[in-house]
Amino acid sequence: MERTGERVSVWQRDSVAHQRGPNVGHFVVTALFVGIGTVVGAFGSLAVPLDFSAAFWPAQALQAVGGIWFGLWGGGIAAAIFPFFSNAIAGISVWVSLLFIPANFAQGMIPAWAFRRFEADPVLKTGRDYVIWTVSGVLIANLVGSLWSSIMLAFVTKAIPPDDWFSTWLGWFIGISVPSWILGVVRLKALSPLAARTRVFCRGYLSYSGLQWD
Repeated sequence: MERTGERVSVWQRDSVAHQRGPNVGHFVVTALFVGIGTVVGAFGSLAVPLDFSAAFWPAQALQAVGGIWFGLWGGGIAAAIFPFFSNAIAGISVWVSLLFIPANFAQGMIPAWAFRRFEADPVLKTGRDYVIWTVSGVLIANLVGSLWSSIMLAFVTKAIPPDDWFSTWLGWFIGISVPSWILGVVRLKALSPLAARTRVFCRGYLSYSGLQWD
């Protein structure tokens, strides 16, 4: 988007039109992401299982782009809920899924915060945008998510031997980072222009205008 020769951030809110609050569409978005995430998450978990995780889990990219486009609705609430269903399909207990909530929430909201904080363009128009996506949406999000989850499995539930923690974490982190980067880029490039034109796109975290975590 350009205005008077200067780049205008998609996150800029400078008119009455940008003051819309949450609406029923945000609940629809949450339900949609839960449904899609369940299918995508279950496919990855069943296709390439790795103990209690998956070496190929494309659903993380869905969590990340959901937070970038739709704030807490797509990247917080939906990201925390849909793994319950995909994990159940893969045979993972509810107890373990409950322990994974902080990891799933973080994987959706870390890139959501970074894109708003640093005003990165979701369409990934510049090298800077790609760097912010790679660092926040892939490296940090997956590092936090895989560390938390593998620690819970090894040292809280003892579902895996503590001695196997490092190898489990490393395989988990590397295995989901590559597909999440590739699929995330494809989704952001192809669908961000459409998402930004909808009434449910969140310039804040709950609506077009706010909640802001500044």
